[in-house]
Amino acid sequence: MTSTSDPAIDSLPDRLCTWCKVPMKKRLVGGRQFIHYTCPKCIFQHTTRLGPKPAPAKH
Repeated sequence: MTSTSDPAIDSLPDRLCTWCKVPMKKRLVGGRQFIHYTCPKCIFQHTTRLGPKPAPAKH
């Protein structure tokens, strides 16, 4: 039996929708560098970076 829950996602902070105030769904995106939140009620979306922002490339 396989679990449908990812332990890494379960440990991520929850977020309430800015407008509806309901818990948003969350998933890791961008090579697991970002948390993407989606409201199941109004489809409001928000993305948060995990960890520090990388330094800009010097040319």
